[in-house]
Amino acid sequence: MQLFVKALTTIEVERRLILPRESLPALPRFEGSHEHGITLQVKDDAGNLRNFRCKKGYGGGDKLVIETDWILFVKSKKLRSGDVVAFYKDDDRVSGTLYRIVVKRRNDKLG
Repeated sequence: MQLFVKALTTIEVERRLILPRESLPALPRFEGSHEHGITLQVKDDAGNLRNFRCKKGYGGGDKLVIETDWILFVKSKKLRSGDVVAFYKDDDRVSGTLYRIVVKRRNDKLG
């Protein structure tokens, strides 16, 4: 299931990924020991498993951001402002929930 597709801004390339509000219901709940953040295991398009730390954005509310490991991912993929990422959630009865991220350069079409 596709959660979102978004073109990256300069802030997202330099600091953190801001998740769209529409993706909130598909993420684990922020409660109990996870009140301040959750770790999402995300497989990239090369098959590498990333541990993105997702937490509530600055100022509270329902804004979520990914900071931990995000910049390492951006650098490894040589992402630039305007490049597009698509984020997916795959549910499997055996292996559980897995998230995937697919990158397309700003001049490529996302299929």
